[in-house]
Amino acid sequence: MLALKMSNSMEEAGGKKEIMVEAEGKRDRSLLDVFKSKEEVKEEVEKEAKETKTEESLLDKAKNYVAEKIANVPTPEASLIDVDFMKVSFDSADYLANVNVKNPYSHSIPICEIGYTLKSVGSVIASGRIPDPGSLKASGDTLIDVPVKVPHSIIITLVKDIATDWDIDYELELGLIIDIPIVGNITIPLSRKGEIKLPTLKDIYLLPSISLVTTVLQKMAGIFDKAKNLVTEKLGNVEKPEAELTDVDFRKVSFDAAEYLGKVHVKNPYDHSVPICEISYTLKCVGREIVAGTVPDPGSIKASDVTILDVPVKVPHSVLATLCKDVGADWDIDYELILGLTIDLPVIGNFTIPLSKKGEIKLPSLTSLFG
Repeated sequence: MLALKMSNSMEEAGGKKEIMVEAEGKRDRSLLDVFKSKEEVKEEVEKEAKETKTEESLLDKAKNYVAEKIANVPTPEASLIDVDFMKVSFDSADYLANVNVKNPYSHSIPICEIGYTLKSVGSVIASGRIPDPGSLKASGDTLIDVPVKVPHSIIITLVKDIATDWDIDYELELGLIIDIPIVGNITIPLSRKGEIKLPTLKDIYLLPSISLVTTVLQKMAGIFDKAKNLVTEKLGNVEKPEAELTDVDFRKVSFDAAEYLGKVHVKNPYDHSVPICEISYTLKCVGREIVAGTVPDPGSIKASDVTILDVPVKVPHSVLATLCKDVGADWDIDYELILGLTIDLPVIGNFTIPLSKKGEIKLPSLTSLFG
């Protein structure tokens, strides 16, 4: 038993000794790390730098590879063909730039935006952008019109630089932004130099003036139309005289005609008399007009009362003779008398009341004609 205890004690002592030796070794190595030589530290730094440089080199190679592949992707080609004067508008001179774009792809490509800058004599005289101008046709050429507006106020400042033929040097810069698959938005820069014709001062001042006058006249015509419609609507509700053609009778035979008398009853709603300007008449028999005429200044309509008007109608004997074959056994004939009673109403002015009556009238007998 004693020998066994001593043996265990010796093993425990040996284990503790090994742990202590291992701990001392670790402490010695950490001390060595602290007290490394400059050469060892330099070597470690260089090693780390070399590893970092290798990583950066790999990234650069990857970036260059992607850039190279993208550079080889076909892109649309564009050319600025021409710049021409188009027209003079109310506030500016309009020019038109023609751009031709060739699309290498078998599908259409959207154009995101076109930006433009027009320069003359070293100064920017117009700039702007055209958002969403359309798309490029698949596998073909697309002609794009780029309108450029130059305000008249800017053109006036260029007068001293204008040549005798009214031309001026220009430089037009365009930026055509398109959306390429995978690559994304790219901008195709375009530029063109040359001479463009400026509108004359006559164009600048005369045409806008005509346009302005036209615009004013159109607005005035619109106002007049509205006023007329308003007046018509209001007058439509104004109370007016009412008339009725009550009867047509044979009156007498004169030397050259047979006279008939139309009786018209007119009711005046106003508390003052209303002048009658004129009465026109047309007498038809057997579907044809046999006589027409007017009765000028026939008098007035009494205030707030009914006025009976006599409208004399003369039918020449020569006309009556043509009706003999249509006369009935009792010497009557069908007729239609149409009257137009023109009166002068306050505010409204001349107003015509149309009247008509159909029936039979007695023709004068031969005894009446020649007796």
